[in-house]
Amino acid sequence: MREVHILNSLEEINIVSDPLRLKIIMTLGTSPKNAQDLSDVLGVSRSKIHYHLKILEQNKIIEVVDTELINGITQKYFLPVAKAFIPNSEIFNKNLEEKVFSFKISSKSYKSFEKDLNDLIKKYSQGDDTQESFQVQIYKLS
Repeated sequence: MREVHILNSLEEINIVSDPLRLKIIMTLGTSPKNAQDLSDVLGVSRSKIHYHLKILEQNKIIEVVDTELINGITQKYFLPVAKAFIPNSEIFNKNLEEKVFSFKISSKSYKSFEKDLNDLIKKYSQGDDTQESFQVQIYKLS
């Protein structure tokens, strides 16, 4: 399972944001479940769960991680493809120039990094509203 899956279209965002599909993704979490498990937990018919699992699988939001043969029927066990789903910012603003900086930092150094980052935010958030501005977003993945 990857840390992050970028949603690259409005269609993908719509697929993930359906209330039942979102519950399915959240219920799956990090422990594989089959349609019957999800049906029991969510109190939704198994056929409805199967319908939504198929859509999520076809759009590569979830994947089959295990199968089991029970009474001649193959049970599929699913997990999300990532721990977090984030929309690609270009979907909302085609003029946006995206720069991605990705790095890992030890938990020991994180407190110092967070302090330095807060100092930078204070220093640069004193902007003049009449000039062009930029938005910076930082995600902490645990």
